[in-house]
Amino acid sequence: MLIGKHIKELLEELQSLDNDAFEKFASRCSICFQKGKENWLFPMLFEYYYNTVHDERAIKLIVELGKNLHNDCISKPFFEITHIDRSLCIDDSFVEDYVKCVQDAENKQPEFHDINSPWKTRGITLSLYGISSFSLNSIIFKFKDKEHPYILADIAGMYVYAGKFSEGLFYLYRSAKLLTSFPNRYWNSEYGLAGAANTFRLLLLMCPTVMLDLFKKIYAYDYMYLTKLACTTRDEVFQYEAYVNRASIVISPSARYVIPATVNPDLLYISDCYYAHFCNSWAESMSLASGWNYYMKSLTFYQHSSIRPNYTGGYVDSIDETYGEIVSRKHEQAKVIAFDFYRNISQQNSLYLTDDDIEKLFKMIQCELKRNYKSLRKRVLNFKKYK
Repeated sequence: MLIGKHIKELLEELQSLDNDAFEKFASRCSICFQKGKENWLFPMLFEYYYNTVHDERAIKLIVELGKNLHNDCISKPFFEITHIDRSLCIDDSFVEDYVKCVQDAENKQPEFHDINSPWKTRGITLSLYGISSFSLNSIIFKFKDKEHPYILADIAGMYVYAGKFSEGLFYLYRSAKLLTSFPNRYWNSEYGLAGAANTFRLLLLMCPTVMLDLFKKIYAYDYMYLTKLACTTRDEVFQYEAYVNRASIVISPSARYVIPATVNPDLLYISDCYYAHFCNSWAESMSLASGWNYYMKSLTFYQHSSIRPNYTGGYVDSIDETYGEIVSRKHEQAKVIAFDFYRNISQQNSLYLTDDDIEKLFKMIQCELKRNYKSLRKRVLNFKKYK
C-alpha cells in the first residue's frame, strides 16, 4: 500500500473512532499537516494518543503505521543516507520557535566582513546579522532545557563569529556529545541533521590537520551528515548550504586523506558546485545573487582543473566522460562514500569518535585558544580585519 494512501486512511479511521479526540489533535498539532512538516506526524500522533487519549485501538493503528513507514524506508537503496525513517522521527517542532525568536532579535542591518580571498582581483565579503547580548541571553534562557544540536550549534556559531570562542565551545561541546554515537535520535530529524552539519563544520575548522586521525574522523562525520541533509531535506536553504559546505571540504587539500584513494575529490567538487547552483530554485537565485555562481565554479574546474581559468585543458581533455556524466556519476558516488562512512562509524570502527576523542579535541582547542588565539581565529573566521 502506498504510504500517502495509508496515512490518509489511518487519519480517517482515527477520526471515526473518536472525532472529538481527533479534532483536538488536529488543532493542537496542526503544524504536522503543513507541507514540508510531515515528518512530525507520526511522533505527534503517537505521543498524543499514547499519553493523552489512551485508546488502545488508536495506538495499535499508529504502531502499524510506524511499521509500514519503517519498511518503506528500508526498502530504498542506501536508505540510511538517502531517506528519513519517518517511524523514528522526533517532535522537535520547538526549534521553529527558536528560529523565529532569533530572527526577531537580529539587527535589521547586517555587518560586512571582508574575507581573505584566493583570487588576486576579486574580493569576498561576508554579511552577518548581529544580535545583542541581552537578546541572546534571553533566548538561551528560554530554550535552556532543549538539548538540541540545531539550537546548540547555532548559538555556538553566533559566539564564534563574534570572536567569543570560549563561550561558543561550551555549546559546541554539548552538541557534539549528542551526535557522535549511533544510533542517535537526531539522525532522522531535519533540524538535527542541519545542527550536526553545523557542529562538525565548525569542529573541522578548529581541528588542526596535524592531528590527522582526529581530523579524519571529524571530516567523515561532517561529510556523512552533509550528505544525508542534502538528500533528505525539504528546506531549500538547508539543501543549498549542504552542497556548498560539502563542496568546500572536498576541495580542501586534506580531503585526500579521508576520501577513498580511488576517488578524485576534484570531480566531487565539480558535481557539488553544480548541485549547489541547481538543487532547487532558491539555490539558483542565491548562487547568482551572491556572486558566487557555483555553476561557473563547476564549469571552470572542469575546464581548467583549477578554481582559476588557465591554459590547460583540465578534465575536458583528460577524462572521456562529458561534463554532465561526471556531475551525475559523482553525485551518486558521494552517497556511496557517505554510506561507507556511516557503516564504519555505526560499527564503531576506525572513524568512530569516542568520548575520549571528544575530550581530547576540546582540550586541544582550548589550549590553542590560550596559546595561539590569532592562528585559530584566522583558520575559522578568515577575516581580513578584526575589531
